[in-house]
Amino acid sequence: MVALATTACGKKENRFHNIEIKEPATIKVERFDQAVWALNECITQPAKVGNYDLMLVDIPDDDSVCLKKRIEELETQYGESFNLYLHQLGVNSGAIRENPTTLFYLFLTHPAYRELYENCQEKYPDMNDIEQQFSDAFSRATLLLKDFKTPEVYAFFSGFAEYIAADNERLYLSLEYFLGADFKNYQYVPGIYNYMIPNLRKEKLVPDAVYAWVCSEYPIGKETPTLLDQMLYCGKMMYIMESIFPNVDEKVLMGYNDEEWEWCEMNEKNMWRYMQEYNQLFSTNSKMISDYVNPANCTKYFSDENFQAPSRTGVWIGWQIIRCLMAEKDEITLPDLLSVEDSQHLLEQSRYRP
Repeated sequence: MVALATTACGKKENRFHNIEIKEPATIKVERFDQAVWALNECITQPAKVGNYDLMLVDIPDDDSVCLKKRIEELETQYGESFNLYLHQLGVNSGAIRENPTTLFYLFLTHPAYRELYENCQEKYPDMNDIEQQFSDAFSRATLLLKDFKTPEVYAFFSGFAEYIAADNERLYLSLEYFLGADFKNYQYVPGIYNYMIPNLRKEKLVPDAVYAWVCSEYPIGKETPTLLDQMLYCGKMMYIMESIFPNVDEKVLMGYNDEEWEWCEMNEKNMWRYMQEYNQLFSTNSKMISDYVNPANCTKYFSDENFQAPSRTGVWIGWQIIRCLMAEKDEITLPDLLSVEDSQHLLEQSRYRP
């Protein structure tokens, strides 16, 4: 059953939901996480518990020789992906370039990382369902978006060093960020806040990864965007997401629970009026824009000591404006939508009236 989007324009079906895929893509997720963890075959003696200083660790000679050889083989096999992992997604350390053998030795033998890796393997023994979701999404994106480039997809295990990353050809996912909201250790990880935990689940892996890739392929075109510019850019990205994920609930795409979504629907008119009355829409204040579009514990402009409004309300409203526009203008394709950067024009054409 195709969901109908309820917006200020009424209930409208996304007209791209029923497109026919004649040449489906086949996506295979490269298990780079398992390739790296196989380096454990070289290790006969782990580092002593509590001694994880790069300058002090003493690696057995045979382990060091084996690790060095296998690391070189990984670098040859994976090239840029290995270097990205080593320099950006591995354990954060200034010594990473000078001493990768020691770094990997400590990373692979650390009890906390070993337990976390096992958690990832239990959750993702294979990637069959994930690969099917990627295949479906990228098939639709290729058909709907002009010159869309389908990436290679890599599964990483980075020890919480990175969430999702992309280069020109590849998309990288750290599996430890998708173990489920009930994963007990998230509360102890620096940089993971309570408001983030409900979305650290398997259902979000593919949508969040595809969102990151689409944003990297179609970045915002203005160096100093206004709040309205950023809202409508995010709204475009969300409309693209609902177009290529017809069977994923809008709340999942947005990262909202039922109560957060319903609050936005009930307060859409009030939020829009507030932005207008306080002259925020055409402001280029980056802090204010971030308050409206980036994940946080709440949107502070609509919150007080007794109530916290959902975060990213600017994204939600931008999405509703684009939904109105696409319902109003049947002739607009997704490439057309991406090509228009005049936010005032888009707003006027949408006839958005919450």
